[in-house]
Amino acid sequence: MTMPFYVSPEQVMKDRADYARKGIARGKSLVAMSLASGVVIIAENPSRTLNKISEIYDRIAFAGVGKYNEFEMLRIAGVRQADLKGFAFAREDVNARALANAYAQTLGQVFTHEMKPYEIEILVA
Repeated sequence: MTMPFYVSPEQVMKDRADYARKGIARGKSLVAMSLASGVVIIAENPSRTLNKISEIYDRIAFAGVGKYNEFEMLRIAGVRQADLKGFAFAREDVNARALANAYAQTLGQVFTHEMKPYEIEILVA
């Protein structure tokens, strides 16, 4: 009789993190800088059709590195959440911190429960 295959939970999480880091490392970088008048985001993007930097809501920017389809899904979800909150309450109630918290919850859920973690890093400013 063969021994059952066992991998410790710590090893599984380490392997997932390494997998995600390798995928992110293959992507093109971006740089963000905070100024008195706002935020500057610069990204290397060889594609004219795929946008790595976009506006989610009034004065809230989103930028992503890694697999485009994965961070684009998050961007669209953020736009929808911001629109709903701005419509239900007031435009001033939409802030980057709430969006960043929602993104953190989603990314944490995907990382721990899905077969494959997202190979992305995002910036909300």
